[in-house]
Amino acid sequence: MADALERYNQKRDFTKTAEPEGKLGDGSGFRYLIQKHAATRLHYDFRLELDGVLKSWAVTRGPSLNPDDKRLAVETEDHPVSYGSFEGIIPKGQYGGGTVMMWDEGTWAPLEDPHKGLKDGNLKFRLHGQRLTGDWALVRMKPRPQDKGRSNWLLIKHRDEVSTTDDAESWLETLATSIVSGRSMDDIAAAGNNVWNSHPKVSVAKDASAKAAKAGKLTFIPPELATLAVSIPQGANWVHELKFDGYRTQALIENGTARLLTRTGLDWTAKFAPLPEILGGLPVKSAILDGEIVAVDVNDRINFKSLQATLSGEADAPLQYYVFDCLHLDGEDLRPLPLLERKERLEALLTKAGTDRVIYSEHFTKKGDSFHRHVCDMDMEGLISKRADAPYRSGRGKSWLKIKCHKRQEFVIGGFTLPAKGRRGIGALLVGYYDDGRLIYAGKVGTGFTVDSSMALRKRLETLAADDNPFEDVPALARRGATWVTPKLVAEVQFGEWTSDGRLRHPSFQGLRDDKPAKDVSRDYAIKTAKAETEAEQEVKVAPKTKPTAPRKSSKDAEVGGVRISHPDRIVYPGTDITKADIAEYYLSVANHILPHIAGRPISMIRCPEGIGGDCFFQRHMGLAKMANVKDSGIKVKGRRESYIMIEDAKGLISLIQWGVIEIHPWGCMAADPDRPDRMIFDLDPDPDAKWQDVIEGAVDVRDRMAEFGLESFLKTTGGKGVHVTVPITPDHDWDAIKAFTRAVAQSMEHDNPKRYIATASKAARKGKVFIDYLRNDHTATAIAPFAVRARDGATVATPIAWDELTPKLLPADFTISTVPKRLKTLKTDPWADVFKVKQSLSGQILTALGI
Repeated sequence: MADALERYNQKRDFTKTAEPEGKLGDGSGFRYLIQKHAATRLHYDFRLELDGVLKSWAVTRGPSLNPDDKRLAVETEDHPVSYGSFEGIIPKGQYGGGTVMMWDEGTWAPLEDPHKGLKDGNLKFRLHGQRLTGDWALVRMKPRPQDKGRSNWLLIKHRDEVSTTDDAESWLETLATSIVSGRSMDDIAAAGNNVWNSHPKVSVAKDASAKAAKAGKLTFIPPELATLAVSIPQGANWVHELKFDGYRTQALIENGTARLLTRTGLDWTAKFAPLPEILGGLPVKSAILDGEIVAVDVNDRINFKSLQATLSGEADAPLQYYVFDCLHLDGEDLRPLPLLERKERLEALLTKAGTDRVIYSEHFTKKGDSFHRHVCDMDMEGLISKRADAPYRSGRGKSWLKIKCHKRQEFVIGGFTLPAKGRRGIGALLVGYYDDGRLIYAGKVGTGFTVDSSMALRKRLETLAADDNPFEDVPALARRGATWVTPKLVAEVQFGEWTSDGRLRHPSFQGLRDDKPAKDVSRDYAIKTAKAETEAEQEVKVAPKTKPTAPRKSSKDAEVGGVRISHPDRIVYPGTDITKADIAEYYLSVANHILPHIAGRPISMIRCPEGIGGDCFFQRHMGLAKMANVKDSGIKVKGRRESYIMIEDAKGLISLIQWGVIEIHPWGCMAADPDRPDRMIFDLDPDPDAKWQDVIEGAVDVRDRMAEFGLESFLKTTGGKGVHVTVPITPDHDWDAIKAFTRAVAQSMEHDNPKRYIATASKAARKGKVFIDYLRNDHTATAIAPFAVRARDGATVATPIAWDELTPKLLPADFTISTVPKRLKTLKTDPWADVFKVKQSLSGQILTALGI
């Protein structure tokens, strides 16, 4: 160790170069960084802190997020940790002479023993950088004579939620400025021997920001933060916005490209697809937007756990970006303007966007506790109250106040306990917060974990295992059985209240916060507002999210259709007696009717392992585990090792229910022929203000238009307020052709009756209209299966009906798991009896006539 930096110091003359002299660090850090280096040849210096030095490799072509790209990484001498603050010029004639840019920085976590990995030539790790995240590996190549003693490695991206197949060279070209100074390589070279200061004074930082703005380059702006308050301010200059339960995100848009940065400036663009592409399409040359990225669960509720599951690849909830401020617009700095003027400019921009993924965050002027209670009754996170006349100021101030519905904040994880005998994962987290540099113990968190999140958390914590207790004061009882860890991970925790001795009451784990450094976590104290001055620290009552769940009758397993059902008496629909066993019995009763529509097809599912009152999420695969009676379709899920699943028989169907599945969504094709659909689906999705009669006439309109092409169509309710018109076809054409045909039909309906129909997904433009959704006809798109149950109140069922049943008296909500089996027994004729008998094709003449 004493000679670890000897080679580094021998190669440099520190009287001529501004590089830092080599001194060992304390060995406790796990810093990661990349420096772009224009020496004899342009390359990227990849560095990982370990044992007080930066282990270093020169990556000749730069990193790639594509797992198929194996980048040559030439091992170089260890560098001092202080080298991570160097950006500037190495003089010509000196070792490595040329321009050096800070291209990325953050932290890294070894996935296995890093010393063994380096020795064996297979180092696996996870990056938490501003530009690079996710799992990676450095693999040493076998030595060759032409290597001349050099140790060559390969830098490889693992397949995960942030990996991509995009062209790496084009991607690197979009990231051509420093993450710390905003300068290009040319800017740094032009500055001569001036070295970037890693700890600038405020005046220096402001000057650098001003220069970057003058040069037309957008750089990250530290966000304005809200102070916790106990009640809504009552002054006339206050407006109020909904507080969203997601990730605070800044969007930097330039020339059709958008970067998405976390509240600390980490680049999470790749994590938030497809939002960057949508934001890049906004009608603007450049802009900096401030907002919150959220995920919406199956009940159309914003759900932080759904967001966490989606980012980790366990679920696929749709992401939305609620934008509440605009800091820059087409070269103009809007921060000095009053809030309402900034929001007026923002609303005008987003109105032109026409998308329901990027949404303008409206504000309200209502006052009083009743408004706050109403927001909480809507199951929202709370309110943000803002001074309408205030400019935008980075940092935490009193111009923005947050009034929460739930007590919730981030805590640092300092240890964990093992679970009860026979279980895997973790038992409880020991958490705390920083106060004047000390980590204060706040209590144990033992609920809120799923099996998957518990196992994943255990894996990450084991890489941080430490010998010493990091907390200031932990009771002896809490220390018993604890495994201490280096306090690097941050957990989001919801809790009832603080106890008198500073502990959390009834805490529940919500997820990890990789967007916030542990050292920044402190206790959140609520301040008094004008109205609440005489009601100091008064607790805000929180309405429950759902009706209380009825107790389980028994934990004894049951058998349905030859498949074991665990927890058969678990209530699936809160406020009812509908159990997991009831769902399984229903699907068994309709197996002969539903299987022809799902067997042998790739399917996606909505799983609600704890019932619809708990967490529900969209899933396409089984993970790495195998399940009896559930098959691998052979079609890979994009960005994952797993494949879409499929089933073939009733046992497979009931096995899905045992797995917590409620809804089943098949593809419009067979797994054996995934590129050619055998059915078209028109989803008539009404706005809440649209009339049921408009839906009826829309379905008839689709039927009549199909009849003009000689195509017979079939009808089903969706278990919601809309209907599906299904057109079986022979699989003669690919998805692009079918999508183009259905789009043309939808657009023609909008053209003929624009007051009733709309063919775009924009919710803002859908007011009072029926959306003719043709997007079900695309590769990987799905639609709810006939006879499938919905994860919605009432346990409704998507039900095939005859055309003459579509009348104003029809109530789709009447089709439930209780009524549909009875209906099937009494029907004289199956409305969909001919759906597999008709042989009809979209002829070449039809496609040609539509210009497809």
